[in-house]
Amino acid sequence: MSTHQWAVLSSIYYGKKFRAELLKNFSTLTEEDLPEIIQNKEVVISMKVLCHSGEHVLVYCVQKLPIVFEVDGIMFPTVYMLWKIPNLLYTFTTWPQVLPKITGGADLMLPGVVLKDGFHVKAFGKLEKGERVAVNLSNNSAPIAVGRTALSSMDMYMSAKRGKAVNILHFVGDELWGYGTKLPTPNLGPPEGFEVLGSDEEAEGTGSVENKSPDENEGLEQSKGDENIPNLCDLQIASNEPVQDESSVKLQEDNATDDGDIQNNLSISKEEPETSGVSGSTEQGEREIMDELVEYCFLKALNTSAKKADYPMLSSKFYKLHMLPACPSDKTLDIKKSSHKKLSVFLSKMNVLGVVSVKELTKGVESIMNVNVSHELIRNFVDIFAQDEAGASSSQMVALDSNCRPEITEMYVVTAAVLPIFSKFDLKKGASVPIATARKLITDYVKAESLQDANNKRLVKVNETLSNVLGNKEIESIQWDELFTKIISRMTRSYQMSFSGHSSVLNKGKLEPIDIQVGKRTGNKKVTLINNLELYGINLTEFARECQHGVAASTSISNVPGKKSAQLMVQGNQVLFVGNLLTGKYQIPKRYIRGLELAPKQKK
Repeated sequence: MSTHQWAVLSSIYYGKKFRAELLKNFSTLTEEDLPEIIQNKEVVISMKVLCHSGEHVLVYCVQKLPIVFEVDGIMFPTVYMLWKIPNLLYTFTTWPQVLPKITGGADLMLPGVVLKDGFHVKAFGKLEKGERVAVNLSNNSAPIAVGRTALSSMDMYMSAKRGKAVNILHFVGDELWGYGTKLPTPNLGPPEGFEVLGSDEEAEGTGSVENKSPDENEGLEQSKGDENIPNLCDLQIASNEPVQDESSVKLQEDNATDDGDIQNNLSISKEEPETSGVSGSTEQGEREIMDELVEYCFLKALNTSAKKADYPMLSSKFYKLHMLPACPSDKTLDIKKSSHKKLSVFLSKMNVLGVVSVKELTKGVESIMNVNVSHELIRNFVDIFAQDEAGASSSQMVALDSNCRPEITEMYVVTAAVLPIFSKFDLKKGASVPIATARKLITDYVKAESLQDANNKRLVKVNETLSNVLGNKEIESIQWDELFTKIISRMTRSYQMSFSGHSSVLNKGKLEPIDIQVGKRTGNKKVTLINNLELYGINLTEFARECQHGVAASTSISNVPGKKSAQLMVQGNQVLFVGNLLTGKYQIPKRYIRGLELAPKQKK
């Protein structure tokens, strides 16, 4: 099928039964882990997904969030489940540069697998071919993909890091992920043993995935037996973005004997200074920068996500759930690179200053007992990275103010298929016309060629040109409505957006509505997620500030894979306020807003 389909089945499971199924299918899962996924009385709904390949896959959802999917009777966790229990599956680590290729539909190749302890016989674990595995990045242990091993661990070792490692079934940004709350990948910090990897080493990854195209990379022949595996990546909407030019980051021959050799073979820019010549003063400066970042993330966490958290809280949990997510997207928080070296040392300093109260409830395990919200460091905190986090809007997009109503015109682009008709009116390929204009030009063409049936005005006679445009040489006549529909269906979409006092901007593709969703975070707390605001010229930072003041809730801005603009998150179900703000101050028509029905029901 050209598009995917979702169908809700009659199968409904209750928490207790489904929990038993999870324990049965995932040997590393424990009773203590289950409350993170599902409560005893929660309802689980199974849905059947039809992939492009024609295969059917069962998806199990809790609160509309996909938790697991079943392929050939085998359960696989979604990334949503793995974010709550990251160690559920054996995990391969790859470079951040590989992520765009995986989200583009590629499998993970062996040259792209980063080996923590070098290349040796046990470097790939003890896996058989076809086992369930996850994939994460060298700078974030949160899994970004799920799949099956293409080879056994021994075969991976014997292949000298050539060929395919993982057949990817599901990843962040595909349609299965999109059916959920579309939460961005949490920052759980680098995987164990990868804390010191630098950006130069990460350059290895760009040549390490296999694009599923006619001219596939080396190693494809080894996995032809897996062609019948239904790939959930097929559910994704195809992207027209070009693959990054591999010449930009050069990967040397695959026959390097270990990761150290591969890293040594990477081409390095001549302008880059040698690390051996770094002076002590430079190292001191780097520590000071990291010290500032640690303090920034700590104070930002106390002003946002940790503001209403329950205390006492384990210091390690505070660091994982609040400090790491508070780190700007273009930076990496690593306490070991600071002068503190350990989180306990930093928290001890904050304890002395009176910002927080820290106590050792269990020997060797510290907890934050409470927070002094009136402390001047918290009250005077300024988010210096807020503008960077929001990200610059498209260079063609203008910022909207309260007196600026957007004028939106949906248009259609003249393609080669319909050019024979529109060229009669001096329109070239690539020209955009409003729907009304397109219908008028089609009507004018029919009348100019005298193609309207004299006996039945509702019919149009099909000449050779129309026959070629419609792609049907057997049809002799067609009704007006069907003619309009078929011709316009062979055109691509575009839209023009203009604002009072500003020139109009023409954008390719169909205009996506502002998408409002309500999701759940740890502790069953609700959050409101708003996507595509920037497409309508709305300044995300300003809009977030208005939400903060309007509903007295914290907000955050993050980038989401597969989305054209950043995502705004507001704590609580704030759909009613957001909807009123969009239709009121920003004057966005309701037909361009999706999710208003998710507002909490008003009490009578």
